[in-house]
Amino acid sequence: MENIKSLPIEKKFNWNKLKDILLPFLALAILVVVFSIMNENFLTGNNISNLLRQMSILLIVALAGTLVILIGSIDLSVGSIVTLSGTIAALTIPTMGVWAVFVGMAIGMIAGMINGLIFTIFKIPSFLVTLGMMSAFAGLSNYISQGKPITFFNQSFSNLAQGALIPGIPNLFLFGIICFVVMYLISTRTVFGRNVFAVGGGEKVAALSGIKINRLKVIVFSISGILCGLAGALLAARIGAGTPRMGDPYLLDSIAAIVIGGTALSGGIGGIQKTIIGVLVITVLSNGMNITGIHPYIQEIVKGIVVVAAVAVTTDRNKFSLTK
Repeated sequence: MENIKSLPIEKKFNWNKLKDILLPFLALAILVVVFSIMNENFLTGNNISNLLRQMSILLIVALAGTLVILIGSIDLSVGSIVTLSGTIAALTIPTMGVWAVFVGMAIGMIAGMINGLIFTIFKIPSFLVTLGMMSAFAGLSNYISQGKPITFFNQSFSNLAQGALIPGIPNLFLFGIICFVVMYLISTRTVFGRNVFAVGGGEKVAALSGIKINRLKVIVFSISGILCGLAGALLAARIGAGTPRMGDPYLLDSIAAIVIGGTALSGGIGGIQKTIIGVLVITVLSNGMNITGIHPYIQEIVKGIVVVAAVAVTTDRNKFSLTK
């Protein structure tokens, strides 16, 4: 009897996993209730359509960042890649028309590949590489545009973001959902996706198992760039121009969405399916604060606090022997 009693009891209830799943949904529900009470227009059809439109580009950029974070790295240049891709796409619209979307994606892929190659070849931390390239890409886009908006008049291209192929559902939202489904399938149904989680969970072990770490990292950063390039082209279509620094707000918002959803910055934990919940939280938070008239500076304070709180909740401290 003593031996039986001394055996460890199998845990049937994992509170930590349940908490990770429920907290983002709980935060989203609370925000919806609070903003609905504060402003009766929050849950109207027009505002819901605005929410779908607002979340779409952020979702695409956050999907890009999620893949990079899952391997234990980070890309601080996503906003600048959005700006650069959108600027060059806007320049090529007069000759390329709607095909300028692919120009934006190609520019994004090149930018992401540059990040990945510098990161892997020179063994520089991704934080420093992408911090430097954030400035370089932003400077390049400013040089190309001479610091001025590049406007265009192409209704077909504008309809990619401003139109609604399905009544009541913005085209932007369709782009976002398609990207989500594709990235979800890649991350959960392919060997590549499993390798991404393996590298994030333990790079040395992954290398011993035969995974080609450097090649995988370059591919991940390239895919991230493609998504940011698409986001840049769609953003240009939405606002009718390629403008300086138009992608800047998406850096903080995408990181906030990723960590709120439950993907840990330490890598290997989380996933694409969690990011979409974080995107909803950030979009509802931003939209709700705007519609209720909260001062823009206060909004920045709130978002900053949200990011810190989300990182504190999602960080796997068992991976670090020392916090510095």
